[in-house]
Amino acid sequence: MKMKILIIFLFFTGIIFISYVKSNKEEINYTIIGEKELFSNNIISKNFSDLIYDELSKKNSFGFYSKEFTYKNIRTIDMINNINNNVSIDNIYIQNILKRTNVLIINTGNNEIIQRFNDVTDLPEINYKLSKVDSNENNDNEIYNYLDEVYKDIKVLIEKVKDLNEGKIIFLGIYNDTGNKDNDKYYKYINEKLELLMHSNDIDYLNLFDVLNKNEDYLTKGNNIYITNEGNIAIFNKLYRKIDQLYLHKQR
Repeated sequence: MKMKILIIFLFFTGIIFISYVKSNKEEINYTIIGEKELFSNNIISKNFSDLIYDELSKKNSFGFYSKEFTYKNIRTIDMINNINNNVSIDNIYIQNILKRTNVLIINTGNNEIIQRFNDVTDLPEINYKLSKVDSNENNDNEIYNYLDEVYKDIKVLIEKVKDLNEGKIIFLGIYNDTGNKDNDKYYKYINEKLELLMHSNDIDYLNLFDVLNKNEDYLTKGNNIYITNEGNIAIFNKLYRKIDQLYLHKQR
């Protein structure tokens, strides 16, 4: 009789313990900040960030998804200013979001570089803007110096984010959206520097240059370069696998 009572007691204790563990799982609070992805609207129904949300939202412990602080044409210096000024959208403050987020994706750098190659002249905040690239000139040092300045801005951004966020962070590397393969060497250079920076800050790195170069169908052709649906799915698969390895396996 005593043994039967003990078995019943252990059975219900086990159920209570399992229920407690499940109910006390940390919420998955997922955020992406920075540049809006350069997708062609007529071929992409959902970008990789929204596809990740679709998967994460199926989890019992899902909390929130924030993409309010992604913008077209935003640069790293703008992101730094947004954090310093604690900007808000619909009463959602960026510093609060960063503090509460435990799965964070940072997407920045491409705008500064494409603007460099396109000779954008209306960006006074970027004091390292240079003249238009002439592929016939020996201007490698000039471009590399520019990329070093982009790197410095990203380094400051990472310091700001790390001061606020203690979760898992993935930084998206910079891909060549100039339509000119001759520029690949510059993108390889900045990605190598950024990957070392992220690893030294315990941040995971997804090199979009490598991902999108694996298949010619991942980017559109011509002067206006966009990520195709196939490229979008490839990024989603790589990113979700990283999120699973870095965070989700701890929730099981």
